[in-house]
Amino acid sequence: KELPNTITPDGDGVNDVWNIPGIENHPQVLVMIYNRWGNTVFESTGYNEPWDGTHEGNDLPTGSYYYIIDYNTQGVENLSGTVNIIR
Repeated sequence: KELPNTITPDGDGVNDVWNIPGIENHPQVLVMIYNRWGNTVFESTGYNEPWDGTHEGNDLPTGSYYYIIDYNTQGVENLSGTVNIIR
C-alpha cells in the first residue's frame, strides 16, 4: 500500500493534511507520528481528523517525521515509514 509521504500545510487546500487511503475502514486504527528525537507529535485512535503538520496547535518545522500505523485488525499489516513536512 502506497502512502503519501509529503504534506505541504500552507493553506492552499492541496496536500495540507496527511490523507491515508482506506483508513476510514479501520475505526480502531492507532496512528502515531514522531519527530527525529522520538518524541510523539501526533497520536490518534481512529483517524477522523487527518494530521495537519502541527503539534499542540503549533506548526512543526520542515523535516521528516516517522509514523507507525497500527490497524488493530487481524490480517492487516501495520505500516511504518516517514512523512515529510515541506513549508
